[in-house]
Amino acid sequence: MSTTGSNQEDRDDERLLALLGAGLAAADPIPEWVSRGAAESVTWARIDAELAELVFDSAVEDLAGVRSEAGARLLSFRAPEIEVEVTVEEGVRRLIGQVVPPQELDIELVGPAIAVATRSDPLGRFTFDQVPAGPLSLRCLTVGGVVQTQWVVV
Repeated sequence: MSTTGSNQEDRDDERLLALLGAGLAAADPIPEWVSRGAAESVTWARIDAELAELVFDSAVEDLAGVRSEAGARLLSFRAPEIEVEVTVEEGVRRLIGQVVPPQELDIELVGPAIAVATRSDPLGRFTFDQVPAGPLSLRCLTVGGVVQTQWVVV
């Protein structure tokens, strides 16, 4: 059995895969914000920040018997030293949050189309207005370091 045949088959397979990849990229390209988010998630894995995990999302939880404001999404993130409670008001694209335990912190809202900062008040409350739709994360600059929430799509 000749090895040239299998080498030719390998090259043919590689060409076919390249053609299929080019066709898929042309027919259904990956949105820029998805590519950027993927790149940022790899960068995030390399930075020195504590992850605040998403522990509650009203968009996926069964809220039978629980009242919430129409058009509002509730999110809770937990890290060892703090929790971040967030309400996303859909109609006005506002994000209202509170840090627990209450404290003044610098907080950054980051996403593909936004990078803004604010400071929480002594009760831990903060607000971001005109929040764009898409993937977002909050970075809280605490006394102990940086705590960053998981990325969520709002």
